[in-house]
Amino acid sequence: MKTRVITAVVALIVFLPLLFLGGDYFKFTTYALGVMAMYEIVRMTFKETNIVILTLSSIVGALLFLHKDISSLLQYALVYLILIAMLATIVCTGHKIKIVEIGVIIFVTVYIFVGFYCLFMLRNFSLSHVAYLLLTIWFTDSFAYFGGMKFGKNKLSPKISPNKSIEGSVIGSLSSIVIAVLFFNTTSIFSNLLIAIIVTLIVSVIGQFGDLIESAYKREYQVKDSSNLLPGHGGIFDRFDSVILSAPCLIILLNIF
Repeated sequence: MKTRVITAVVALIVFLPLLFLGGDYFKFTTYALGVMAMYEIVRMTFKETNIVILTLSSIVGALLFLHKDISSLLQYALVYLILIAMLATIVCTGHKIKIVEIGVIIFVTVYIFVGFYCLFMLRNFSLSHVAYLLLTIWFTDSFAYFGGMKFGKNKLSPKISPNKSIEGSVIGSLSSIVIAVLFFNTTSIFSNLLIAIIVTLIVSVIGQFGDLIESAYKREYQVKDSSNLLPGHGGIFDRFDSVILSAPCLIILLNIF
């Protein structure tokens, strides 16, 4: 518990000032988080740190974060060449790297970096947008945990995350309505309360799906945590699994409503 608390305090001391500063500071932060998450995923997938794959994946992420500074045609061409280079590693390693593994890495590269880029874009909207997203996820996770402990009887996904319950999931999502009401009354994110509640419930549910996706990935490769980069908390992928999926979802919903 002591290690967990110390890690959380240090992480907040580093993360919060960069979040408040925004701009290029937060752009670099979210990109760096994406690279660290990919480091964890590469290690889980290949049982070691494949520097070539990690580097190629990181370049794809950089192209996404720098897309406004690079012409679209050049960007597409570079991404295409990098994907070809990833596939070429299958031949260069004498098929020690499998096609399915490269397919997984390509998909997850997009999944991770689009998620973190959308988190950066939310900060560009306002600090309130990021605070709203993070608090929604935190409320959902916390109340889902305690609600599941108290009332949980039916497993949500026993083969992926046997400790999660349907009751806990519902309680977690309903608790997020508090965040909807709070941010409707204190910010200009939402035009009316009903929209705030609808969007918040959807983001809450999507965030829980993000958690389950990460759990499925870890179960597939038989690891408890994505890494030990954050002692007591696991890795970056463990901490941001819900954010990665819910950030793009929130941007889509805000454009719809």
